[in-house]
Amino acid sequence: MKTKFRSILILRFSSIGDIVQTTSVVGTLKFYFPDAIIDFMTLSKFAPLLKDHKKINNIHSVDIKDGYLKLKKIGLNINKLDYDLVIDLHNSTRSKIILSSIRRIKKLRLPKPRWKRFNLFMFHLNLFSKNFSVKTWLHDPLKDLFPLGYKMAKTHLNISDSEKYNGLTYLKNYNVEGNYYVVTPGAAWSQKRWLANHYSEVIDRINKKYSLSAVIIGGKRDRICDQIYSKTHTNVVNIKGKTNLRESLAIVSQADFVLGNDTGFLHAGESLGVSAITILGPTSRETGAGIFLKNSSVIENKTLWCRPCSQNGSVPCYRREQYCMSGIKPDMIMHAVSKLNL
Repeated sequence: MKTKFRSILILRFSSIGDIVQTTSVVGTLKFYFPDAIIDFMTLSKFAPLLKDHKKINNIHSVDIKDGYLKLKKIGLNINKLDYDLVIDLHNSTRSKIILSSIRRIKKLRLPKPRWKRFNLFMFHLNLFSKNFSVKTWLHDPLKDLFPLGYKMAKTHLNISDSEKYNGLTYLKNYNVEGNYYVVTPGAAWSQKRWLANHYSEVIDRINKKYSLSAVIIGGKRDRICDQIYSKTHTNVVNIKGKTNLRESLAIVSQADFVLGNDTGFLHAGESLGVSAITILGPTSRETGAGIFLKNSSVIENKTLWCRPCSQNGSVPCYRREQYCMSGIKPDMIMHAVSKLNL
């Protein structure tokens, strides 16, 4: 590792979970190149996720509506900033357009395991290594920059004390003043969502056994949050659509644990030191799901021949019943909760 870098730009545009995982790469780079300036480029709607990150110097935002000419101009502007290294950890059409305008700067691009995924989804042939994780994958294009046996950094987000205080103050308006946990049941694709009545049963049982309040977070369109709320018989706080990204993170950061489907806030919780109970249906470790904290748990049905079936759960289930979700019972979640020593 003889190369030294003065300035590095990382590109990762979406989504919440992937951006959170990319902070591990930021930490590893900062450890081995402590004097380097590390900047990050992402979509403007996700930029608040990285606010006040101690190892990121500048955050560059790209609007999701930016077209070809605007993206080419962004690439030309990157040229003027004179980076030593640009790392494309998205490898999308957007990033390729930007990189096409960059000259005289060393570029590294994340390889996508398309062939392995094809075999996994179509023929259920797993060609991934046993130690594969989204973190090892994201580090793959950088491995020649580091010494043999290098250590990957943990994921990390930063929430200020004032944000934490405001988060607790906000919850007090809903009579939540003691310990609580966060439920994040939404997902872009319905195949990744666990059943609302199962969530409600778990919330009731946790309240009865541990006297813990449940706080449901999600986007305005996450109807499952309302479904869970209506089916639950104990006090539960449903604030879906009422908090922005930073406010949601502040609430997650002080929870006893976070429970939900394979979505970004599970990864965000772990990056804030909060244990996660992650429910996996059509996705798996090979598609980017996974946990890293000692007390976190993955709940999945490993015996099914048909899973994983897609990268993000977007493919409709072709079986008469979506067994990967219906086969996960509340008792399995309660067992995971019992291991948290609440």
